[in-house]
Amino acid sequence: MSENHQCTLAEGFSIWEKLWAQLSFLGMGIIGTLAIIQYNWIWVFPYVFVYWYGIPGIIMRHTNCPRCPHIHEFGDCLQAPVFFTKWAIKNVDHKFTPYTPIERFLFYLIFITIPVYPIYFLIPNKYLLISFLVCVAMWYGGQFFYFCKACRVKECPFNRVNGLEQ
Repeated sequence: MSENHQCTLAEGFSIWEKLWAQLSFLGMGIIGTLAIIQYNWIWVFPYVFVYWYGIPGIIMRHTNCPRCPHIHEFGDCLQAPVFFTKWAIKNVDHKFTPYTPIERFLFYLIFITIPVYPIYFLIPNKYLLISFLVCVAMWYGGQFFYFCKACRVKECPFNRVNGLEQ
């Protein structure tokens, strides 16, 4: 991070920030998965792969978490319990390089698919649809309007720190 833009989240996250990020994101995954299973269980496999494998297997293991100073320097994590994040990045070196084109593609693919894919399956159940959309608004709103404005992972495509040298 450049000298002019000190991170307000640098010393870790409050319990409320963690609850906001983790519960809203977990809510998206659980509600989306349940809605798809209720509609037709065969369609849950792509979503399970993208959400339940894509996040820990790609995002956490290869893109964001290896580059995040919160886990490496402070032993803290916003998006998942610290023990899970440390397990996911076990045997992965701390990265300081920009995303490769395939990492950037997978990053966007996962974070676009998670909120969009379940919508069709949620339409018949208005309560699940509203709950899902609330979780989506909470997580993506929290990321774009709060967390990403103070992000320390300068390589992340969602990073919104003004003037951050890339």
